Amino acid sequence: MNTQRIKVLLASIDKGSLTKAGQIYGYTQSAVTQMMKAYEEEVGFPLLNKTNKGVEPTNEAEMLIPTMRKILNYEERLSQEIAGIKGIQRGTIKIGSFVSTSVNWIPQVLEYYQKNYPEVEFQIEECGHDEMLQGLNEGTLDIALMSDPEDKRIEFIPLVEDPLFVVFSPKYDLSKYDYVPVDILKDYPFIMTYRTYDRDPHLVFEKAGFMPDVKYYSREDTAVLSMVKSGLGIAILPELTIEEFPGKYDFRMLDPEAYRTLGIGVKSLREASPLTKSVISFIKENIK
Repeated sequence: MNTQRIKVLLASIDKGSLTKAGQIYGYTQSAVTQMMKAYEEEVGFPLLNKTNKGVEPTNEAEMLIPTMRKILNYEERLSQEIAGIKGIQRGTIKIGSFVSTSVNWIPQVLEYYQKNYPEVEFQIEECGHDEMLQGLNEGTLDIALMSDPEDKRIEFIPLVEDPLFVVFSPKYDLSKYDYVPVDILKDYPFIMTYRTYDRDPHLVFEKAGFMPDVKYYSREDTAVLSMVKSGLGIAILPELTIEEFPGKYDFRMLDPEAYRTLGIGVKSLREASPLTKSVISFIKENIK
């Protein structure tokens, strides 16, 4: 079986572009087009539709995608197991991560494997909660550094309890509190990450029984923090973000206190590849 065609097809679908798929695997757009045409002739039906934005899978291709991803995952696992028998650790691992865990955790992982196993390739994708869940379930991610998804479709390994803080600029008068009562936050303009990206601040308000007056939404904590610094509103952000991006703002614990449980998400630890298990073990032992 020519798995290279499958790799290029899935890359075209994931990126929505033949050109971007070619860049990943070192082909010109013309070469990718010819490869996909030959693949369509082999299977006997169209696999890609051209749109104004690029390409998307046909209905027939959508039916094949889960099996194709499994084939590539098993091919990668076979390669890793062969390397392991030879006493070599090599292969590719795909990790989904919040910006905060990318900044604080990923460098330690990369430094260790670059030093000890230089043939291991890491593909890091910074994405949100829902995207990580989808990636784990579809097989486009091997692991995710995420908060507890409370989703039985994946396994979650908890690592740390990351406290959530109210963050505000000098424009607002919350510094008088040692612990800021959640109930009073309904009186302040708020900036929040989208729930699909980071659901933890939303859970605080769901438990309190109300939603604040949200003025702006963003995908990333760092963008939210930047708007807080500008006095556009207040926010709830995790300690991991606050530690890494200091500035002219203040922060306080919530009353009641709130935390997000950070850890490792994996589709199935038992079925994970040797490299995936190795990286999980390293993170468990070294990330505090």
